[in-house]
Amino acid sequence: MIHLLWILLHEILPVAAVAMYSIATYYSDDVCSSNYAYQVHAVEVANCTSMTCSNDGLLTASTSDDAESIECSTDYVTSMISMLNDVSYIIVLRFEDNNCSTLHYGYGTTTLGRCAENKHTGGYSTSILHSDGSADIQYFSDSSCSVAYASETVNNSAKANHECSSSNYVWYTSRGPEISNDNPTATISSRDGSHSGHSNYDHIPQEASDSSSDVSALTIVCSAFSCIMLAQVAVIIVLYRRLKKQTPVETRSGLWDDDTITATRIPRNKISIKKLLCRGAFGEVYCGFFNGQQVAVKMLLSATRSNLQHVNEFLTEAKMTAMMDHPHIVYYVGVAWDSLSDLCVVLEFMDGGDLRTLLNKYEAEHHPIGIDREKAIIALHICHALTYLHSLRSPVIHRDLKSRNVLLNQSMTAKLTDFGISRERLDRTMTAGVGTSLWMAPEVMLGERYGVKADIFSLGVVISELDVHTLPYAQVKRQSRETEGRELGDATLLQRVSTGEITVEFSCMSPSAVVELGRSCVSVDPADRPTAAGALYRLQVILTQELSSSCNDVL
Repeated sequence: MIHLLWILLHEILPVAAVAMYSIATYYSDDVCSSNYAYQVHAVEVANCTSMTCSNDGLLTASTSDDAESIECSTDYVTSMISMLNDVSYIIVLRFEDNNCSTLHYGYGTTTLGRCAENKHTGGYSTSILHSDGSADIQYFSDSSCSVAYASETVNNSAKANHECSSSNYVWYTSRGPEISNDNPTATISSRDGSHSGHSNYDHIPQEASDSSSDVSALTIVCSAFSCIMLAQVAVIIVLYRRLKKQTPVETRSGLWDDDTITATRIPRNKISIKKLLCRGAFGEVYCGFFNGQQVAVKMLLSATRSNLQHVNEFLTEAKMTAMMDHPHIVYYVGVAWDSLSDLCVVLEFMDGGDLRTLLNKYEAEHHPIGIDREKAIIALHICHALTYLHSLRSPVIHRDLKSRNVLLNQSMTAKLTDFGISRERLDRTMTAGVGTSLWMAPEVMLGERYGVKADIFSLGVVISELDVHTLPYAQVKRQSRETEGRELGDATLLQRVSTGEITVEFSCMSPSAVVELGRSCVSVDPADRPTAAGALYRLQVILTQELSSSCNDVL
């Protein structure tokens, strides 16, 4: 009966569009030898372009010389397994839904038991496959993997059956000959099949036997009853969490005594403050020195230093920044205080200033508009940072991505800063009124539920800035002055942005692929925007194929 229903469904329902996935593989040599593959990533993309081998570092968030390749596949599991076959590996698939049907991100590694950098998103982890068949991954913010901030564990049964966990993860593992970067010949021999052992793969799903199709009515009734009970329990849990969130989570004393804050506290008398760099509504940033190293020192305005709410928010930002460890996020040095009046956060000093200042200079000097290789790499660096933030166990939404919050050094490396209103993704409607309005996604403007795709809208606005140099929607305001004799008001402007009537500008001087990416990022519907990993992939392809060094003089 069930087989008959299955046949009827396939005959009646239309065939769904097949999703395409980009499979990025990383190698410890520079020619992408299959013997040296040690890490693989999968992400769904609208248009996939394969790449045989590259060692220019564009695919990675790190600065290593390891080579990378891209394969396009409709079967990401099989492709990831084939890249890491015949050695011990762990593959973890993270999904966007509770049914584990829509892939968010796939990660596989052969570097078991060692501290390894995630080559695609940054961050560090250790992956362990235990003798009892269980497996776990621990996540770290530092390259020494000293203190884990999160972990995922799966038992042998759930792993072997590829069950969807409560955190929306599915696991695949294999216990084969161990790979060793120190002994590549051993890896080669195992790849060539010279080992006599038998690889104990658990990645082949077991098909249900024919007898399982004889489902009794009692089983169906019991299953339905169980679902109802589970739904009731879920409602109770949600209500409990909402009530719990109505009470303050962290008191003033809790933040002062927080492990992250106390562990990163540095002596206040070791910090010397020099000139003021910039001032905002609640804080100011100075150039300073710590132990002879030039740093940026962030402090509250003198008028707000006695306000406990502002102090708490300042410490919360410090804690959030301290947990970030990525080459394209401004490095956190520490926090210092002797009293409320001299509380400060010490950060990496970026000697190239912020992106908005650079674009203002470009506009004043009539620098050619359009996205060239240098600008595309800045956008790539931003995507690396967003991919890292959105791929954390508890995804972090920056919520204030704009050109002022992108800092540069003299070598034009871009890094994100200012996590003052960043929050972990919440399963409730988050309020509007956060972020800067010109970069704000429509769903945030309207006070609707939003998630990590709000950052993608802001990314599209920043790509527009990189293209035409002006502030967002400057061309609309200019046209309004010319045709109506007055500038379009911000309230009217944002209302039209939220409906898609007005969008940011892209020039004809940029590659069409960049313009298409920028426009997809600023889609009104979040579902039409790419993920950070998807945008990262598209920029990698653009840099490799359309904006390679040899084409640098074209744009």
